[in-house]
Amino acid sequence: MDCKELELLAKGHPLDIARMVENADADRQFEMLNQLPVDRLNDVFIELSDELALSYIHSLSVDRKKELLDALEMDEIRNLLDDVDTAEVQEILSLLDTAKRQKMIRMLAYDEDVAASIMNTDFIVIQEKTSITDATRNLVKNVKDSDFIDEIFVIDSHQNYVGSIELKNLISARKGDKLDKIIERNQAVIYEHDSIHTAIKKLRDYDYTVMPVVNEQHHLIGIITADDILDTMIEEYEEDVERFVAVGDYEEDSSAFVRTKQRLPWLLASIVLNLVIAGFLSFFQDTIEQITALILFQPMILGMAGNIGTQAISVTILGLHQYKLSGKDDVKLHIRDEIMIGILNSLLIGFFGFIIAFVFLSFVTMGDQNPLQLAFVVGSSLAGGMFISAICGVFIPIFLDKMNIDPAVASGPIISTINDLFALLIYFAIATAMLL
Repeated sequence: MDCKELELLAKGHPLDIARMVENADADRQFEMLNQLPVDRLNDVFIELSDELALSYIHSLSVDRKKELLDALEMDEIRNLLDDVDTAEVQEILSLLDTAKRQKMIRMLAYDEDVAASIMNTDFIVIQEKTSITDATRNLVKNVKDSDFIDEIFVIDSHQNYVGSIELKNLISARKGDKLDKIIERNQAVIYEHDSIHTAIKKLRDYDYTVMPVVNEQHHLIGIITADDILDTMIEEYEEDVERFVAVGDYEEDSSAFVRTKQRLPWLLASIVLNLVIAGFLSFFQDTIEQITALILFQPMILGMAGNIGTQAISVTILGLHQYKLSGKDDVKLHIRDEIMIGILNSLLIGFFGFIIAFVFLSFVTMGDQNPLQLAFVVGSSLAGGMFISAICGVFIPIFLDKMNIDPAVASGPIISTINDLFALLIYFAIATAMLL
């Protein structure tokens, strides 16, 4: 290795080291990682891609594997186990110490959509009756590198969760102070079977950086930090974007063939729907042949209908994901507001479209149609197409959510094609009625 690589390994940020290792030749990647002491290797390891992390851990001796796994936090081990088969899961579990293995087995038993599946079990707990001196001494004596120590969690003699103490308040407390004086009680908690979305909402609503996870007996079993929630939100955001553009389960290292196979069904579905549109438009063949000027404004009709539909869909899906549309009254208010917005925007854009089309047709002669009539067709079609698209953008995600279908699929190419269908039908129907 050259001097620059050695310097980065010795002093660089773990993410920069991980990127350097990822970009290195395959036969040098393990050599670089083996240069790192265990404490730095842990920080770099969690930044590696899942594939490289698993390959590297398989290359280590049993003792080295145990050393590395012992330094990892519980949620990091859980993420690692998500990408291996059952046999590998059992192998990795066997390398953990007894206490950590039992905790991990319990975590793996939770469904992936419940809050407890992303909780961390590395945190500090003290008894309610502990003195300030003993609490401080126990913290210094028992804390591990992987422990979350920004807050210390307090339980009573029956293991029930009582509250928490900020580390800075414990450090600044005087020897004669009572522990009860610095305990924050009556805090909100996350229950183990709450959904991850519920956990996200609670951390956001209460503005906490960490929240305890308790079971039905109110025993403290874990914590969820803002970092855990952020990681989950990023993953969900990426999944939503994938569905938004209908590219399937995107993997950065997938081959071009695999990515093509993921996207092809959605594109083929769009072709079929566009053929349906062509079939409907065949009813307006005479209109299209006699009034060729209609083709000039077709992109504008389609574009504006798609724009307002996308806006309505995005706002509705965001409201559903943020649980702002959880009650009937919330849904009714949202529908009312979006319909009013759709009406106003459609009428205004329709009016401006009429003006623009009339000015354009006054200078550009296309056939013998009256420019005023043709401009009115364009303006009214803009208003009608946009309003219908806005309505679809509001009701389709809500309907899918009621059917327990992810509403993000409503933003894909199929719904866009449906909006195109309505916009074109309105456009050519009005043109046929007024100009023929």
